[in-house]
Amino acid sequence: MKLDRLITKFIEGEASAFDEIYERTRKPVYYTALSVLRDRWLAEDVMQATYLAVLQNIGSYKAGTNAVAWIVTIAKNKALNLKKSRLREQPVDERENELMFGTAQPDAYGELTDLARRILDDDEFSVLMLITACGYKRREIAAMLGMPTSTVSWKYGNALEKMRRALEERGQ
Repeated sequence: MKLDRLITKFIEGEASAFDEIYERTRKPVYYTALSVLRDRWLAEDVMQATYLAVLQNIGSYKAGTNAVAWIVTIAKNKALNLKKSRLREQPVDERENELMFGTAQPDAYGELTDLARRILDDDEFSVLMLITACGYKRREIAAMLGMPTSTVSWKYGNALEKMRRALEERGQ
């Protein structure tokens, strides 16, 4: 079932349709927020704020447009607003004591994700995560991020090359 139909069902009162909307969009929302904020916990906060905004504004969604792009745009704007508000705060390096900050990686891909966050720019990280972790096609990502498909392909190639070089330098 298409997201447009799920949104219509939710607006018509079928609350369970939102669960499916969330399941279909949670990865691109998370990785978009993560690409802007470079912090897992903040990205999760933005996810929550995004879905609250979606719930509040779902009636304004125009059927027939790209629902994923609409939701991802909300996430990107929330993440950018949070990033801007945090510029005045004093940063602390959580890597100094991962146990204290709860940033120890529980999953097998954590090291690669952290490496990618450190060496890739925001767009490269978003594209890499949306392709590899979420399974989106380049044309879908182009629509979500508002860039040409060729640019998505170019950024993906750059991201892969940077990751390859970084892993070679580390001897992996």
